[in-house]
Amino acid sequence: MRQRLRSPVGPLLGATLALAAGCGGAAVPTTARTDATAAVHTAREMDAAQQPEAAYHLELADEQLAEAEAHIDEGRMQEAERLLERAEADAELAVALTRRARTARDAEETMQRIEEMRERHL
Repeated sequence: MRQRLRSPVGPLLGATLALAAGCGGAAVPTTARTDATAAVHTAREMDAAQQPEAAYHLELADEQLAEAEAHIDEGRMQEAERLLERAEADAELAVALTRRARTARDAEETMQRIEEMRERHL
């Protein structure tokens, strides 16, 4: 009776595949990273840092981006993606708050001009 020799390649390959699937198997969230970075850039371009309420959300977005990068470096892609989505949302909120502040300021200026015109014509 012949004895069959077992090759260590099979179990080694299986263990390697299991390890790869178990940790770090997820891809880097490139789309979420790009979207969050673009949203932060837009907020900066609109000078969101100059409007207090918007500046707070821009700061949160910056912190979340940094934390997400750390998670990516650690191979924790799901956590990174969630943080990137939050960063994008906070940056978009900063943009909206900046627009709202500008609109309110413009409306106030328009009302002042209207009042000045009324006073001149009365």
